[in-house]
Amino acid sequence: MADILHRRIRWDIRRDGEWTIVLFRHEGWREEVEFMHHCSTTWATYLMSLEELVETGRGAPDPRDVRISDWH
Repeated sequence: MADILHRRIRWDIRRDGEWTIVLFRHEGWREEVEFMHHCSTTWATYLMSLEELVETGRGAPDPRDVRISDWH
């Protein structure tokens, strides 16, 4: 449980021409376990939902998000 305290969420945002680049990191995992990969994929679906929200005014947050596993 102690290693949870060392995990960090980090966002770096920059412009590249007409594009906004969002670099996202979920750092501090002690080891690569199956749940880490699940979290990585879940973050990706949240970011896609955020993009949809910004661009269209309607995202796909829980419970309308993409189901990626039974851990959902």
